[in-house]
Amino acid sequence: MFTGGDKFGQINPPEAIVLQDEAKRLGVPNESILIETQSNHTKENILCSLTVLDRTIGLENINRLLLVSSPGHMRRCLLMLKTFMPPWYQYVWCPDDRVIGQANNWWQDEQEVIRVRAELHKVINGVKGKYFVDDEVELDR
Repeated sequence: MFTGGDKFGQINPPEAIVLQDEAKRLGVPNESILIETQSNHTKENILCSLTVLDRTIGLENINRLLLVSSPGHMRRCLLMLKTFMPPWYQYVWCPDDRVIGQANNWWQDEQEVIRVRAELHKVINGVKGKYFVDDEVELDR
């Protein structure tokens, strides 16, 4: 499943369509792809995905989800999944393999420093505001 909308009209085509097209180009059959294009941010990615997953597979038929995102976004994604997805789901996380923005070099790029700080504030404010659960997140591979 690829998820991601047009970010309030700022991205055209929506993120999920771009990812779907790339998967097809790489040989993934169309019938193996689900997409969600209504979301504008992480919480909506999850909530809108729930509807697509329930309608196509059934939430009760899912045990494990693979999560792919940027390394710096992974912790917040997992906290939000623990908040909004069914509690029996297990997650396999797979941060993308970007060159800059990894745990061992994010501070070497000004844009990545900005992203990491923004993500940190989102995690802190999300927990303080009870936007998502405060929980331990193991990101070891």
